[in-house]
Amino acid sequence: MRGCAAALTALAGAVVTSFPLAGQVQEAPQEALENALHVFLDCNTFPCDSSYFRTEVAFVNWVRDRTLAQVQLLITSNQTGGGGRVYTLDFVGLQELEGIDDELTFTSLTTDTEDETLAGLSGVIAAGLARYSTLIGQSDIFRISPAEGVEARPSNTLLAADAVDDPWNFWVFEVGTQLDLSGEDTESEREYGGSFEARRTTQLWKVEFETSASFSRDERDLPNGEVSVDERTDFDADGLIAWSVADRWSLGTIMGAGISTRGNEDFSANMSAAVEFSFLPFVEAPRRALTLRYDMGLRYFNWDEETIFFQTSELRPQHTLRLQLFQRQPWGEATFSVDGSQFLHDTELWNVGFFGNLEFRITRGLNLNVRGSLDFLEDQIFVSAEGLTDEEILLGRFQRPTDMSYSLSLGLSFEFGSIFNNVVNNRFR
Repeated sequence: MRGCAAALTALAGAVVTSFPLAGQVQEAPQEALENALHVFLDCNTFPCDSSYFRTEVAFVNWVRDRTLAQVQLLITSNQTGGGGRVYTLDFVGLQELEGIDDELTFTSLTTDTEDETLAGLSGVIAAGLARYSTLIGQSDIFRISPAEGVEARPSNTLLAADAVDDPWNFWVFEVGTQLDLSGEDTESEREYGGSFEARRTTQLWKVEFETSASFSRDERDLPNGEVSVDERTDFDADGLIAWSVADRWSLGTIMGAGISTRGNEDFSANMSAAVEFSFLPFVEAPRRALTLRYDMGLRYFNWDEETIFFQTSELRPQHTLRLQLFQRQPWGEATFSVDGSQFLHDTELWNVGFFGNLEFRITRGLNLNVRGSLDFLEDQIFVSAEGLTDEEILLGRFQRPTDMSYSLSLGLSFEFGSIFNNVVNNRFR
């Protein structure tokens, strides 16, 4: 029943305090453990500190198995244009509360500390769970009071979004650098790197530019007295300008440039136009999404070494199609995508890739995790005509030609023991 969501959001600025008061180390009565609301936390975002939530929201009984819960809490998030995050909290009623669902949101600022974000999330969690506790007759184990130093504010004092004077005009910038040094008597490794990112996000436009560069040099003394030197340079610059033209349609321009020793690229550049269609409303993206995207553009390459196609530089048209499905539900999470690209000057140069990731709860305490990819490659125009030496192969200096690549990861996990997950002990952290 999402009709109560607006009312519960108003409660998020209040403090929900359980009895006994936080800070007192007391054993909860067995009756309280049995009768308090059973909640299963399913959090797939950062920060998500389950110990913090159990400490601050102590009037419910946190369990570690969904089959034993009366409410499942799913927390997801999306980044805002200003660098903060919008957290979506889905409360899914189970057992006798099945069909009683709610959704609340919390927005953090880019300047918020992790503690401030967790505190804000705890307030919204407490407000949402207070209703469910009341429904099962447990309203007498918590109280709601205004947060310290907070006074009620008339609604007409709230600023509209277009009334905010932003000196940065919604632009957010990030700069990073890195230096790694290591060595022994017979070998040394050095790597330098840096990155820059700029982005601007509004409801109508999305603009992103990012670039990163790294240089590495490895020296190894060989038994014959010679020194093996492996130098690699990598540079990437990417840009995106996207326009929301309709409820489920978007147009975009994608551009990029790069240098890659491993990819035989002395320099490369690309620019393409793109259109994306969402089969589901974009507002549902944190929980589920099904999108289809088509790109068409030009790619330019200036090769370090002449390729097997007898090219030292070339300009080629290329198009790409991608279908992507994402689903996050109480049973787990799944992602699947299929993408294919093709050079238009020679349609026999193509590649198709499949990717899948599944995290599935089979039954109580038993989880299945599967991740895999499969790529068919017929467009490796970067391959050098000179071939590779044994040393270059062993060092992995250059990418080797192949018609197919794959990866697969499969795992099972099983938990058993006490169902309760309430106790927090911060000693020897």
